[in-house]
Amino acid sequence: MWSNSKSAKRSETIAVLDLGTSKTVCMIGRREVNFGVRILGAGVSESLGLKAGAVIDMTAAEDAIRSAVQKAERAAGVAVQSVCVNVSTRSLASRHITVQTAFASGEVADRDLKRVLNSSLSELAQAENAILHALPLTWSVDGVSGIRDPRGMFGQNLGVDMHFVMAGVGPLRNLAHCVERSYLKIDSVTVSPYAAGLAVLTDDERDLGATLIDLGGGITTAAVFRENMLVHVDAISVGGSNVSADLARGLTTPLEAAERIKRIYGSALHGSDDDRLNVPCPPMGAQDILHHEPKTLVTSIVRSRIEETLELLNERLNAVGVDQYAGSCIVLTGGGAELNGVRELTELIFNKRTRIGHPHGVLGLDPTLSGPSSAVAVGLLKHAFMEKDEAISGPPDLSGRRYRQKHYAGGSLGRSIKWLRNNF
Repeated sequence: MWSNSKSAKRSETIAVLDLGTSKTVCMIGRREVNFGVRILGAGVSESLGLKAGAVIDMTAAEDAIRSAVQKAERAAGVAVQSVCVNVSTRSLASRHITVQTAFASGEVADRDLKRVLNSSLSELAQAENAILHALPLTWSVDGVSGIRDPRGMFGQNLGVDMHFVMAGVGPLRNLAHCVERSYLKIDSVTVSPYAAGLAVLTDDERDLGATLIDLGGGITTAAVFRENMLVHVDAISVGGSNVSADLARGLTTPLEAAERIKRIYGSALHGSDDDRLNVPCPPMGAQDILHHEPKTLVTSIVRSRIEETLELLNERLNAVGVDQYAGSCIVLTGGGAELNGVRELTELIFNKRTRIGHPHGVLGLDPTLSGPSSAVAVGLLKHAFMEKDEAISGPPDLSGRRYRQKHYAGGSLGRSIKWLRNNF
């Protein structure tokens, strides 16, 4: 339960699992006193069983998990029994509610905080959606808002502004089943853009306001940070695999060749030599011959899909009003961030300063895992050792019953996002 008390720091070995559309990454780390978190070992395997964060082939997903975990175990010299897992599905959504209750006049204590938090959890307990994060953002006492920690204050009415991150239960059950079939227990879950933000954003960026965009293989997710808090997440089921599919169709070449062409020649910006350069495209059938297409066509295909993705995400963020408090900084992670010209195109569409995010803040990170595509895995490890101010802990409740009985008579003032504009 939510607490600001300085509990003993976790010192045990922890394993995390980044389940992506393109690859599965397992990292094993340990906290070293006075130094921080050190990575003991990591394993990477090709991921063939997921699409847009959802399981489409149980056996293939299970094989990818086992392969990545076994490689990490060999590198670290330890056995893994449980993991902290990421979640990145198209059903990711933010919900904001304000809950307020009256209590006997006196000093606010831990039990009062727990009672209000339980009331907020019961408001959003649903059978079809699971609560992944329950973050108390600000508290209020007798109408005075913006309080970080109300314990020790005196009043008669206690309120809290809550940010819930939710996702559909169906995909989560399949994901959990794959992990359990690999003889692993899920310790906790963290949404991918939240983890990526913890890995690459600076303290100032999280404090002053920044938007993290994770350009994954099958899904693009975003997380908005303000005053060192996660205040919004969003997801659209378009990613790097869609760019590869567009290239395969546009160039009449196999998907495997299109993926290679994207990595070698792909760019979101036209170059001065594009018209003079020709890209070799393997044939679709055995009877066909190798053909060449101008690089300008490749760039047009890549730019069209990435531009459409970023514009759609920008529209969704603007629709809920987060642009008003999201700051003027965008940081890109994921494999798509490594494409030439993506940073410049993002700056053009969002009209904000943009940089490519590289993981930092951990020891022993291999150079091959220090790029933007490893941000989620590193962020999962950092999050696992953090002291968290969340109203829930452990794996998500996939039944919807855990919090349903915790309703308090004070009730809810209803869902609201207007408080964001008032507070930020």
